Amino acid sequence: MKPRTAILTVLCLAASWYYAISLSSTGGVGLKLGAPNDYFQLWNTGRAMLHHENPYGLAVAERDQVFTYGGTAKSLGIPNDRRLAYPILGTFPLLALSLLDFRIADRIVFCLFAAGVALSIGWLRGKWDKRTVLYGLLAFASYPVIDALQMRQPTLLFFGLIVGSFALLRSGRLIQAAIFAALAAAKPQIALPLLLPMMVWTLAKWHARKRFAIAFAASLLALTSISLIVVPGWIPEWLSCLRGYSQYVHPSIAVSTFGDKGGLAVSAILVVGLSVVLWINREHDLFFLAAISTAIFSLVIQGEIYNATVLIIPAIWVADNIERIEDAGAISQIALAVVRVAFVEFWLANAVGALLLHTTPLGKSIAWRLSVDMGFPVVGSLAAMMIVQLFFPGKRLAANLGTASRSVART
Repeated sequence: MKPRTAILTVLCLAASWYYAISLSSTGGVGLKLGAPNDYFQLWNTGRAMLHHENPYGLAVAERDQVFTYGGTAKSLGIPNDRRLAYPILGTFPLLALSLLDFRIADRIVFCLFAAGVALSIGWLRGKWDKRTVLYGLLAFASYPVIDALQMRQPTLLFFGLIVGSFALLRSGRLIQAAIFAALAAAKPQIALPLLLPMMVWTLAKWHARKRFAIAFAASLLALTSISLIVVPGWIPEWLSCLRGYSQYVHPSIAVSTFGDKGGLAVSAILVVGLSVVLWINREHDLFFLAAISTAIFSLVIQGEIYNATVLIIPAIWVADNIERIEDAGAISQIALAVVRVAFVEFWLANAVGALLLHTTPLGKSIAWRLSVDMGFPVVGSLAAMMIVQLFFPGKRLAANLGTASRSVART
């Protein structure tokens, strides 16, 4: 790693964390200051299950409300009643931690989530070198990852599980990959962007790879069966909580842009179109397909800041293929320039936001707005880049994709 690169990376880390910590210290929810702790909901739910309480019941939700808001949602006039939006099988990976005191469990979860992000970089690249370290540091300098770590947001858990499944699948360990994928499927908006190309890849050579699909279905069935034994009849209650959750979650970029009905129609067209594109290009490199899928799905999943963590996937693919993209022609070069500008804006926004937080009320308002808006150029530029690479790959990149595909196909 060059000294200049190291210095810039450290500056990005420092500015981003300072901005995030300053932002959370000036805000809060209800009577509580700081970022809410979303892991408490899973810990609280695990405790309820261990004590044979209904995890979707009002009593469990009110404990979560008091912890998060400093009082019940009803008494504070907050519409979000924090009923559990996860299926019961989503609590299984961390269920054992509910036996511990929350403060201890919380520290363990922070370390697990951070380790999951760090390991995901190497799992995606399939190598552990200085560039992997650099990408890891830059990931920890991105506001969506920092926000997720501050909130102990389980998105990082499910992201780590599905990336782990992806890496296992590419290495030929189909059964293990299926188990990880089934655990990750408890948060479909995070799992699907990778799971869809993984399934297309499996179907492309069904006879050789069918064990993954069969083991995934069996694992999902087993987890669901166990969950119904642990909490009988939970599915209708979960669906009811899910309807409430949809009322306060931030809408996707598609819905924000085109409205509820128009956004739903656009989302459906994008997902169907993506499925067709993945099938047509099923012989391409699996990482390339995963990058395309993730970039498109980022337009249709909920617009929560921490969900942008999935953009690590196309960002790493682009970073690893810069030279080939530059050789692919003028259109690819323009798309790459746009991506570079978007990422420069992304990290500069952290530094500017940190400064504005300590100025006038208008400056503070702009600083808060930056935390929401800074990711939009990155989302748009990466989606555009992947579409350009799909239709204008250039000879060198096309040859590389074919070579990678043939090497993975041997598994």
